Amino acid sequence: MRFIVFAMVFALALYAATAEDIYQIYKTKGIGAVEAFLKKEFESKEPIKEVKEKEKPKEVKPKFVKVKNPSEKELQSRDFWLKQLRGVELFYGYYEDVDSLIVCEKDKKRCEVYKNDDEGLSLVKSHEDVIMGKGGDKIKRGDLKTPVGVYEITRRFKPSDAFYGPLAFSLSYPNLFDTLRGKSGDGIWIHGKPLDGKDREDLSKGCVVMDNEEMKMLDTEINPQKAVTIIGENKVPKLSKETVALILSEVYKWRQAWKVNDLTTYLSFYSQEFKKSDGSGKKAFSESKKSIFARKEKKTIDFEHMSVAPYPMVDDRKVFKISFYQTYKSPSFASKGEKELYLELIGDKISILAEK
Repeated sequence: MRFIVFAMVFALALYAATAEDIYQIYKTKGIGAVEAFLKKEFESKEPIKEVKEKEKPKEVKPKFVKVKNPSEKELQSRDFWLKQLRGVELFYGYYEDVDSLIVCEKDKKRCEVYKNDDEGLSLVKSHEDVIMGKGGDKIKRGDLKTPVGVYEITRRFKPSDAFYGPLAFSLSYPNLFDTLRGKSGDGIWIHGKPLDGKDREDLSKGCVVMDNEEMKMLDTEINPQKAVTIIGENKVPKLSKETVALILSEVYKWRQAWKVNDLTTYLSFYSQEFKKSDGSGKKAFSESKKSIFARKEKKTIDFEHMSVAPYPMVDDRKVFKISFYQTYKSPSFASKGEKELYLELIGDKISILAEK
């Protein structure tokens, strides 16, 4: 029995003393002295407290807080927009009323899907091995090229021909900018592969073609009623907050000149290459505006649901598609509807190429 007791106290003793110390106490003074020694040792020790590593504070991402009623001066300020855009991810554009963005790069055979909310863009999924048309921008019907540009999804539907897979989304090609540059053709879709599973030549014919399972997945990732598709020949240009802030401030400077009938400043925002939706050039447009501005009518012009999208080009020009819902009122005319501007950024100035 004493041996068992000794073994227990010996194990405990390793906390406070060596085995030799305990053995000498036991040998000279007995087991009672050992117990007294251990009691004294344990009472003299402070309890060991578990020290946890201090947790690093979580990074708090500043949220987008839109100013409800910004002044005209604020809207025309680049610094104002930089503050507004703080914490917003907008590397592929700024979108106030778009839920989904699809960014396709023809040379990489890839389409990335992004969700858009108050904090900007976040990647949902990258779809690889996507089939697209021949290299180069689409120019005419039948050239089997996938167009380079910015397009809305106009319809989600089940194709009547099994060649196009279980599902398709039609794109708004040709847009205004395409038409004014003489491009032709239509029927550009994002669609699946033949339902019979057989590979065929020219699966794309200018369209964006995904595996059928990928198409079904895409259908769960986007809201087609509020979706934009950007297609680039190679890398789609990414935007900085500074660029977006500059463009927005310039657009509102253009609006202000329009509102106060400042014809010289207003026309300075238009390129010599400018074309209106009816195909007329800057000369005819300028004469029309000169007549209207001469009336000196007081106008209210409101913009809502603003979007700024990088517009891929096959050259190095920095082109953008700006879209918004416009409400215009003057004593002689009133209108409401979607507005589109296609503009080029030259230095720190915008130059409008097309308008609808």
